[in-house]
Amino acid sequence: MKNIDVDELKKAVQSGNVDGYMSKNLPPDAQRKIKQVLSDKNATEKILNTPEAKALMQKFMKK
Repeated sequence: MKNIDVDELKKAVQSGNVDGYMSKNLPPDAQRKIKQVLSDKNATEKILNTPEAKALMQKFMKK
């Protein structure tokens, strides 16, 4: 798996093209796992409340 370019990911999120970004940058298994977690509200909240996710979100918002 290649490194994630934060600026490219941010552009994809802002343009509503996250699926396109994921299909271009992530293997199918990783795409499936991400979609599965994001479709489960409780799992998403649990992940977003971790210290690692909070730090990543802060970094993402600063760019």
